[in-house]
Amino acid sequence: MPIVSNGIQNSTDSPSSSVASSQPKAYRTGNTTVMLREGQTLKGVVSDVHSDQITLVMEDGTAFTGRLPDAGQYSIGQKAAFKIVSLDQNTIYMKAVSTSYLLDMEDTIDQALEEAGLPKSARNSDVVRSLLMNQQSISRENLLSSIRLCATYPDADVNSVITLRRLGLPLTPENLAQFEQYENNDHSLLDHFAQITDSIGDLMNAIGTQVPRLSGQTAGQLLNLALSSSLTPEEQALKEAQAAASEAQTEAAAQEGEGSDAPENAEKAPANAADAALSGETEVSSSPFSRMKQIFSSLTDGASAAKAALSETGLAKDYKVPFIHEQVGFSLSPEEREAFHSLLSDLPLSEELTTSLQEGTLTTRDFLTAVRQALPRMSSEQAAGLLSSPAFQRLVKDQFLSNWTLSPEKLKQKGAVEELYQQISSQVDKLSHFSQDVFGKNLFENLQQQTTQTNQNLNFMKLLNDTYQYVQLPVKLQQQNAHGDLYVMTRKESLRRHPDSLKALLHLDMDHLGSLDIHIIRENTSITTKFFVDEKDTLQLLEKNINLLQDALNEQGFSFSSEFSMKEKDFNLVNDFMNAEAPVGTIARYNFDLRA
Repeated sequence: MPIVSNGIQNSTDSPSSSVASSQPKAYRTGNTTVMLREGQTLKGVVSDVHSDQITLVMEDGTAFTGRLPDAGQYSIGQKAAFKIVSLDQNTIYMKAVSTSYLLDMEDTIDQALEEAGLPKSARNSDVVRSLLMNQQSISRENLLSSIRLCATYPDADVNSVITLRRLGLPLTPENLAQFEQYENNDHSLLDHFAQITDSIGDLMNAIGTQVPRLSGQTAGQLLNLALSSSLTPEEQALKEAQAAASEAQTEAAAQEGEGSDAPENAEKAPANAADAALSGETEVSSSPFSRMKQIFSSLTDGASAAKAALSETGLAKDYKVPFIHEQVGFSLSPEEREAFHSLLSDLPLSEELTTSLQEGTLTTRDFLTAVRQALPRMSSEQAAGLLSSPAFQRLVKDQFLSNWTLSPEKLKQKGAVEELYQQISSQVDKLSHFSQDVFGKNLFENLQQQTTQTNQNLNFMKLLNDTYQYVQLPVKLQQQNAHGDLYVMTRKESLRRHPDSLKALLHLDMDHLGSLDIHIIRENTSITTKFFVDEKDTLQLLEKNINLLQDALNEQGFSFSSEFSMKEKDFNLVNDFMNAEAPVGTIARYNFDLRA
């Protein structure tokens, strides 16, 4: 039921609810379930205050308890208004909003529509409200043009349309959809990659089982595309390690190989501020980001040691490190390798190769390269059996994922981020046309749909980087792929004045450590970090092993300090980063003459 307080409707679909474009969530209060959303405003009387929790009673008697950083400043019986900044696991996270400001806003909205001769519909009210929240003019001319603009995109959220225009980003259905995905934290490239590779597996299985005569052609095209990237540093290191004379020298050889390998285009200049931040280059002299990549590398390079420590603590008893990311043993279990080895015995592949696969030490790239070379000597039945094999499908999918992720070592290299996104865009675009190339028509719409959405995500991120210093980092660690976001919080103008000062946020989603938000502040040679985690076990683990990071940064000439806290809410690109430059102000500053 709608929640009404002091003449202001707080239901998400009411004309006078605050602007928000996140998805509504069910919230249980007493015997009533209501729909709430981030950005909505709740208004009523304070009935209870305890620590950082405050209970607000609406005029209809509905009570909401939420978390408020400065809850202690309020007294029981006091009238107040709060904006919902986050909804997580039935917990409301709020910030204070001036009651007089809300009243002024609603009065202004009504006045603007009345004097403009426009009906007081929900959508028209939302347009005015969004203009005010985005600090845009509400002159009659701008109001009418904004209403017409929103009418052009009837299915889009009004605030999304107004915000995109304020940011100077092109207004297209694709950009609006991407904007809302980013706002709802549904933007992970790794999630897109997983869906694409699942579609690739479905395609391979369909061809192998239903159209065996096309199996050789299909496998050849897929392998050509999957193997089109250059050899990764990890793969080169593994080759050198395997060629080492003794087992005692294997680890040293691998480390040396990783440190010496570099792609041919490693000297390519970064194309945007985000890549520059990681490569140590900006417009400002020798860069305020000159060691940002080193900081990031220290954080991620310590992941293996941290995960080993996690295993030792017993927090992850099933944790094992039998193979590195690039080996067949990483993708396939011993049972799967054994069954796959039996299938390969009838194919024109060397015994040495199949034995290495059975042992799990063969790299996925080496195996797929050998298969590609052997395809012309295979019959249609042999190619079909290979293509329909779940093990073969897994290896092809994992090779694509390897192509689309960056190791910490590769991340250090100049232009690595730009190179990665160019490769992703190129391969994804080719995959979108793959079924048409094979069949003459598109029979796998899901693959095309997923690749299209991924390209739209990449294009939108490129647009964002024209204004904001942000980049997604699909990171390849030793035993997992991890989603990362890097936000450079310091504005460009400030960086020009103070090139040795930097504020950034690194977000990582880890299999064993969970979600991490790492706030990084650099002042000259001093680095302060604040770790925000989801799990208490992770908090304890980080506290126990923070010396690993401290030692790494000390070696690079930095002094280091750290803090650890439990995370209260997820960081949001739109609400916490992009909109940070447009805080809510007072209505009084927006003077307008509707008669004009």
